[in-house]
Amino acid sequence: MAQKKQIQTISFIALLALMIVLMGKVLLPYMTVLLWSAVMYILISPLHSRILARFNKKSRLYEFWRHILAGLFALGTVLVLTGIAIFLGFKLIGQVKIFLEEIKLFVLQNPHFFRNEGIGLQISKLVKDLSLGSIDLSSLNVKAEILSFLSKYSNRIASFTGGVIRNLSNLVISLFFICFALYFFFLDARYLANVLVSAVPIDQKNTKHLLSKFRDVTKNLFMGFFLVAFYQAIVAFIIFSIFRIQGSLLFAVLILFSSFVPMIGTGLVWGPIGISLIFSRSFATATVFGLLCAFFISFLDNFLRPFFLKDRIKIHPLLIFFSIIGGLKVFGFNGVLLGPLIIILFFTILDIALEEDVIGLTSETIE
Repeated sequence: MAQKKQIQTISFIALLALMIVLMGKVLLPYMTVLLWSAVMYILISPLHSRILARFNKKSRLYEFWRHILAGLFALGTVLVLTGIAIFLGFKLIGQVKIFLEEIKLFVLQNPHFFRNEGIGLQISKLVKDLSLGSIDLSSLNVKAEILSFLSKYSNRIASFTGGVIRNLSNLVISLFFICFALYFFFLDARYLANVLVSAVPIDQKNTKHLLSKFRDVTKNLFMGFFLVAFYQAIVAFIIFSIFRIQGSLLFAVLILFSSFVPMIGTGLVWGPIGISLIFSRSFATATVFGLLCAFFISFLDNFLRPFFLKDRIKIHPLLIFFSIIGGLKVFGFNGVLLGPLIIILFFTILDIALEEDVIGLTSETIE
């Protein structure tokens, strides 16, 4: 009898594992849609909840207006974000192409830039000193190398633009699915969360804790890292535009990504631009540019990030940086969010395991 019960238990576990694998395969093609729908919902749900709280729940039309509000929020969120992304995307592609063409023109007009007296020779000597003599720009055929590089990436930009246009129908379908998922998140988020808690075969208390952690991490990642990065990019775009820097939007986007680099951060972008202004314009212009960038882009970051985070994410910035880079490599664009989430949720699960003594470790055994 005991053997029969054991076989039944093993069979049930095997069946459950099979169904989990099959469910994963069914939902896998739409994981991107579900992921970004969940992120958008988490970020926008406080505003939705405030507006919904103003409705009279006793009214006969409450359910009708609740559905209408969910639909408006879902559609409005997708339209606003899509419009911003399309506008910035086409502007950015245009600026990148112009920037590459200007570099190509400069190289054609100055084929021996790193061999001539002046700034070119100084840059060549600086690079040679920093590389301990391993890189000598003056001995390279820089013209051929740069033209080959520019030609390759110009073609890539053209093919990327063509690919986006060709896959426009897939993009529209994905946006429709995101809108559809957002509608039901705004409508039945609590019910869907309870279904997930019931479906996961671990302690419900731990499942709820992980869901709560996912929500908090998503909010805090956005507020403490991405929102600060967006602020720095916007301020950089304004400053670059004031100083009439060619490709200001392109450099603002680079500022956005460099914001995640520990210690140096955005100085990787605005620093070289400031140095170039010394030679292209004047020392005074470069000084003013550098002071504005240092204060409004880099210095304020030291106050904004702690203000938004308030010790909610106790993970070192170096881990966040490499988790984003690793996430991009493994998951593509989704890795921007998935990378940090995996790292933070890993430590959360480890804490739960140690608290519950799931893996049999206690302070005595560790000692």
